[in-house]
Amino acid sequence: MTVSVPKGYLLAGVYCGIKRGPRKNDFSLVMSETPASAAGVYTQNLVFAAPVALDRSRTPSGRIRAVAICSGVANACTGERGLRDAEEMARLAAACGAEAD
Repeated sequence: MTVSVPKGYLLAGVYCGIKRGPRKNDFSLVMSETPASAAGVYTQNLVFAAPVALDRSRTPSGRIRAVAICSGVANACTGERGLRDAEEMARLAAACGAEAD
């Protein structure tokens, strides 16, 4: 399978243990080599996952460098722990961007 990535962006997909089969990528990271514009469209439901709350607080923005994507886990109804986990995921993604510079 061939994947085309726009110039200035990096993309990775790996298996990290969320899904049941190591042949199924369950985590992706999309990174921009320079700050990029980002916006979001979010659920109107009153119940939403911690990563949604974090993303809402950070978009729209003109300085996003990375998007971390988990597949196979809802991350919903996780409370304060879920928010801490989402913030740590964002911190780790930012650290990857700093290493790439």
